[in-house]
Amino acid sequence: MGLIYGDLFADFEIATTKQVISQFQASHSWLKGLDFEDLLQECLIHWFLQRTRFQSDQGASVRTYMVKVLSNRLQEIIREQLTDRRKAFQLAESLDQPLAAEETHHLETDGVNENSPDIILRLEIEFVLRTLTPRQREICHLLEQDYPVKQIAERLGKPRSTIRDEIQRIKEVFVRRNLQNY
Repeated sequence: MGLIYGDLFADFEIATTKQVISQFQASHSWLKGLDFEDLLQECLIHWFLQRTRFQSDQGASVRTYMVKVLSNRLQEIIREQLTDRRKAFQLAESLDQPLAAEETHHLETDGVNENSPDIILRLEIEFVLRTLTPRQREICHLLEQDYPVKQIAERLGKPRSTIRDEIQRIKEVFVRRNLQNY
């Protein structure tokens, strides 16, 4: 059931908004995951707040101005979504905070364990693991369980080349910390 806007918007405003959203969804595939009605409401509210700024003496029609305003709002929504997605992978954590149980990975370290006198090595490995992205930590965890690259790729829904690239990046991090043997 569609929303009813009463006398707030002319028919051409609603039709134009629907057309702009449809075009954006066609060209930005991940936007298809957002509800059309939510985008419609967001855009109409934005247009309602911006339409008083239209100046007819500038040479553009109301519809042209509206398309520009709505396109800008949809671009802003895209930027917000991308920023939110990046935040999920880049949240800062205190270095003093212990790892959560599901993030702790006990790699094979040639006899180094919790009771080993070489606790510094274990802490160094844990530190390196914390600097990895969540996907890289998951790859390390699966490699630790002897999963081959093919199965890791299938499990994570990524191409094998992407997994190999991530493994190479992980190796580079370990080499920089002089932990290439682990």
